[in-house]
Amino acid sequence: MDRFQQLPKVNLHHHLEGAVRPATFLEYVQQLHLPLAIKDLAEAHAYLQVSPGDQTLADFLIKVDRTLAITQYPGVLERLAFEAVEDAYLQNVRYLEIRFGPWLHVGQRRSVEMVIEEVLAGMQRAMAEYPIIARLIVCALRQHDPQQNLTLATVAPRYLSDGLVGFDIAGDEAAYPAGVFVEAFMRAKTGGLGITVHAGEVGDGRSVMEAITVLGADRIGHGIQISTQPDLVEAVKASGVTLEICPTSNVHTRAVARLEHHPIRQLFDQGIRVSLGDDDPTTSGITLSSEYALLADIFHFTDTEITKVVLTGAQAAFLSKSEKNALISQLQLELDRWLAQHSQ
Repeated sequence: MDRFQQLPKVNLHHHLEGAVRPATFLEYVQQLHLPLAIKDLAEAHAYLQVSPGDQTLADFLIKVDRTLAITQYPGVLERLAFEAVEDAYLQNVRYLEIRFGPWLHVGQRRSVEMVIEEVLAGMQRAMAEYPIIARLIVCALRQHDPQQNLTLATVAPRYLSDGLVGFDIAGDEAAYPAGVFVEAFMRAKTGGLGITVHAGEVGDGRSVMEAITVLGADRIGHGIQISTQPDLVEAVKASGVTLEICPTSNVHTRAVARLEHHPIRQLFDQGIRVSLGDDDPTTSGITLSSEYALLADIFHFTDTEITKVVLTGAQAAFLSKSEKNALISQLQLELDRWLAQHSQ
């Protein structure tokens, strides 16, 4: 087994919509008689994954959103959530946070509550079968009506005891500034949810500080655009906020031109708290293990530095203090064993 496959891991940035198994997608396309020209597994892979012709974040999101064709039907999300947790377990992930946009999946269901409950049921079924901790983050969308996002922020905390632990927002940062969503985020935070915000993925890194100061972000999804502005780097460092960084995704969305230009090494060296995610692994054709391999092969992280990235993820997890301490203790023991076996 590859040493990064063996590495015990934490994944804080994992979109359900971008993590659908191509085989499962194909099965539902055929079962539901959907009008898609997909006849076999190779065509399903090609349909869901980025290609050289995809040049922008918008192109990338078109591929992610293709899975919505099957998620509108009751029962599908339960299976997808189960498989997402199962796949994480097979990658030696000890703690997983899945995020998804509930309003995208209402379809034939009567309410956003039914969507959330279906995903939680799949996750709980997987946790009953595999030794992994999985939690859920709901993702609002900047382009949605603010009232829709406020409704989601009101509903979500009701499921805190069932494993829904976080609130996020994604979408065009420039077109929809943070101020519009303050009420939703304050309601989510007051309800006990952790706050993570997609910001500084593309465009201006100043949206990262807006997310922290205006929306109360505990973590930032991506955040890499702060790397060219030393004042922002220092401000984010002082805040103690963790960046959820997904290198391959950032190349596929053209947030950076090439992997070699990615600032994860720079940000880590500057003292920014960095965790590693896989974002949309089906869309990008990757695994979390392959992302960790990049840390070593492309960005020259030592094995000790790699274990620090894992532990940073655990420290930033949306868990209670006792749950987090137990996770960190378990990981520290396992990471020490991994270092002893694989240290360079």
